Amino acid sequence: MRLFFATVLLIFLFACNPDERKSQNKVIPPGRLKAIIDQSHKRPANTVSEAAGSQSRSAIRRHSIHKKKGRPETIVIVTTYRQTDSVRLKTIEQLRTGEFRPDFSEPLNTELLKKLGDSAFQSAITLSPDRVLKIGFDNDIFDYTDQFFTNGISFEYVAPALSDNPVKYILLPYWGKARNYYGLSLIQNLYTPSTTKVGGILYGDRPYASYLYFGSFKVTNDETHHFRQVSELGLGVIGPPSLGGTVQDLFHKYVPYNNEPLGWEYQISTDAVINYTVSLSKGIINTAHTQLILSGNAALGTLYTNLGGGFNLRLGWFNDFFSDLGVRKKRVLIARGARVMQYFFSLKGSGRVIGYDATLQGGLINSNSVYTIPSASIIRLVSQSSLGFTFTCGAVGIEIEQIVLSPEFSNNWWHAWGHIGLLFAL
Repeated sequence: MRLFFATVLLIFLFACNPDERKSQNKVIPPGRLKAIIDQSHKRPANTVSEAAGSQSRSAIRRHSIHKKKGRPETIVIVTTYRQTDSVRLKTIEQLRTGEFRPDFSEPLNTELLKKLGDSAFQSAITLSPDRVLKIGFDNDIFDYTDQFFTNGISFEYVAPALSDNPVKYILLPYWGKARNYYGLSLIQNLYTPSTTKVGGILYGDRPYASYLYFGSFKVTNDETHHFRQVSELGLGVIGPPSLGGTVQDLFHKYVPYNNEPLGWEYQISTDAVINYTVSLSKGIINTAHTQLILSGNAALGTLYTNLGGGFNLRLGWFNDFFSDLGVRKKRVLIARGARVMQYFFSLKGSGRVIGYDATLQGGLINSNSVYTIPSASIIRLVSQSSLGFTFTCGAVGIEIEQIVLSPEFSNNWWHAWGHIGLLFAL
């Protein structure tokens, strides 16, 4: 009998407090349940990239269902989520794989290292892993002349290892998200009078001159803002040690129908070349097949002192001028979704205000040249224009350009020469 009353009492107590049990086993219509889950997923959440090795987290979200009668019932939904991609964690992963290489010579990156938040690397200036070799050859033989600017040879090599060059500390820094390229250059240019067949000094004509310099440069590409910044320090020599006469003698010796050049003994005398140059370029029109780039440049030193500006109009099929240095390895271009093959025309025009030109006026330190052009005869405003064609296929490319220069001094005239450039991504 006691067992009977105990059983009845338990049933009575259980029946009087059913809310908790019922709320846990409440049957919700499928449409309503889907709406509740969708709403829970819309709440802000953080995601940690799987590449960073993060784990999924669980969240307990409570939703109240209001009934017409009685108190509201609470539905507890347990869901999994991932935290939002952390720039910092992604950057660490890229640092490990070598995809992201901050250039720690930049003051901006030094400041970023002091920050600990997720935004620390959003504006970092990276060091490009690209290695590029450019070889240039300029000569007026393409225009059947042998005068004024008559020959130029240039080599440029870009590699990340060159960022250890201490010269980088006097090259221009940049204050925004960008990519740096460091390189070395070797340049030799030759200048002669209007004729090399007559010996002696040709007064009123251009003096013989040549220079050879070794340069250290930095290119900063800001692809987001279509901006490029280039700075270079050049150190070398003008005069006989630059071997201009020797190079032209050899060239004329092995090229048919060329006479031995006469008059190199009266060239601009030996002097030091110390020059610093800066160039800034900004894309104004940037479409798939048309790009208009405006530029400004300045040079200060014992070789050239001038200030100028111009434009570069590119028409054809190409990658963004500010995305690289013209060529990249095929696998890199494919990975970036860029064109593997490029072919386009370029029309350039520029003007310069001349402050000093050592190839005409002689050295600044050594002023004992036998013959120079007087300062009063220098034309202070000169223009230069060119039409070129560039073709690249993956890691190799060629550029061909016809260049025209306005008179540089009194009694001088317009001059033209051709340029051939070879590009290699190593």
